[in-house]
Amino acid sequence: MTRRYARAPSSERAYAAVPFNRGAAITLVMGLSLSGVVAPCAFEGGMNGHVFGLYMAEQVIPQLPPNAIVVVDNLSAHHSEDARDAPEARGFIVFDEPQEVADETEDPRSEAEEEPTGIQVWFLPPYSPELSAVEECGSKVKALVRAAEPRTASEVIDAVGHAIGQVTPQDARGWFSDARRARAPRPRSRAANGGSHPSDQPRAGTNG
Repeated sequence: MTRRYARAPSSERAYAAVPFNRGAAITLVMGLSLSGVVAPCAFEGGMNGHVFGLYMAEQVIPQLPPNAIVVVDNLSAHHSEDARDAPEARGFIVFDEPQEVADETEDPRSEAEEEPTGIQVWFLPPYSPELSAVEECGSKVKALVRAAEPRTASEVIDAVGHAIGQVTPQDARGWFSDARRARAPRPRSRAANGGSHPSDQPRAGTNG
């Protein structure tokens, strides 16, 4: 792996060595909480339902606190039978649609019924990386790994571990805040309704 971008003095080129043989693919799967990265796992090969089920059962579930909510990408491998069996076998509630959460909350339960565990698994809507805080975490980890320029599988694993160690709780809180803002509905501009307002006009500013 190597950097995607580089800097050089004006009118000069930036040079770097890029490996010709890409080698085997390495998959990194991890969770993210307000405290930082949870249950990181890197392995050669691609993700499938069986592997994700093992990851949930052996890495994620043992680390979950009471009343936790696990938000999962809407990847097909995450919906496989193995992936669903892992949390359901331990009594966790799996929600495929947000409406199911409201229905379950409104459904009255008799006192004779056994109380379910507070841990729930929610799936994000399809094609919604802006709602997943761990996507931004992955971007930081990948950038740090590329900067290390590892050339072997073992060097990649070491670089991943070092990059994950640089993810701070402040980073995690910021990424969750970004995901929450992306979920909030955006007000329509008055110009779209045929009107205009000074606040609708472009403004100059700086990015912090």
